Amino acid sequence: MSDFMKSIVQEVMKPHHKPKENPLFGGETRFIYSKSAAVNKPHQTLPEMNRPNYQQKNRQKNLSFIDEKSGDLREKSGSIVNNENVPPSSSYNKDPLARLQTLSLVQGNQPILQQQNHSSIRKNNIQEESQLIGHTRDGIKAWLYSSPHPKMLQYFQRAIKSNAIGVVTSQKCQAGQLFILNELLREHPAMKYCLSWDKDNKHSFVLELYEDHLDLLKQALKTLFQRLSQNSYKQVQVYQAHSPSPWLMKQLDLNSQVDGVAVLEGTEYYSTLFLLDRFLKKSPDKNINFKIERNYLLLHGNYENVKEVSEELLKQAERLS
Repeated sequence: MSDFMKSIVQEVMKPHHKPKENPLFGGETRFIYSKSAAVNKPHQTLPEMNRPNYQQKNRQKNLSFIDEKSGDLREKSGSIVNNENVPPSSSYNKDPLARLQTLSLVQGNQPILQQQNHSSIRKNNIQEESQLIGHTRDGIKAWLYSSPHPKMLQYFQRAIKSNAIGVVTSQKCQAGQLFILNELLREHPAMKYCLSWDKDNKHSFVLELYEDHLDLLKQALKTLFQRLSQNSYKQVQVYQAHSPSPWLMKQLDLNSQVDGVAVLEGTEYYSTLFLLDRFLKKSPDKNINFKIERNYLLLHGNYENVKEVSEELLKQAERLS
């Protein structure tokens, strides 16, 4: 046997054979490499380590009162959260934070609803406040009473339960007020009213209007006040009515129905006599009926004749004033 073969046999027969060292590793790294290379075992995974999530535990501990109190809340006030709004995900029921968020949202909506209710109440109170429509220097005033208190109804001329009451007053009673009111009642035939008027002007003018529709009464009251105010600035006035209503005829103390009526007001009693005397002398062919009152001149008959005569007398009165 050659020397080469002997050396190989001797090397194999050594009792404590060690793996050769890899020059790329050293120390512990070399030992781990050698051990893993020498042991031929199937691959094993490391066991899962139980690493507690301290943040999750603290959160569950702090929110644990929800599980205890939620049952009491359901027993006392029913279900806090509407089931129709709960998503079908199972994580929603397991996560206490989700329940806390839902509870906070439901509680947060309650003050908003209360604010809306208070806002609507304040708005209704503003709408129900009584209003002063206006007043003039010569003593014409108008008020609107919206939803008057039941205890206040007895102080009006008529204790009518109405949603709104309108009032117009004047220090003077004038015949033209009747004509203006007659136009208003024609525009609103269903509106109730109560009138205090004196043709001798010994008492003040008081008109009350009753209506359930607040906006309708408010508009009618403004129109009436505007018409009365505009005519009050003129010293001499003429008012005419074609086919006067029975109500107007009654107020003017006319028993028979006529085609037209007119009044001339703003002149003194003897000034009225003077104007009428001059007109009758100049126009003897004019067929006109008249009635002389202390504060106005009433003309009635054919509407065209009444209109012509009243306008002529107005011109003559304006020249004298």
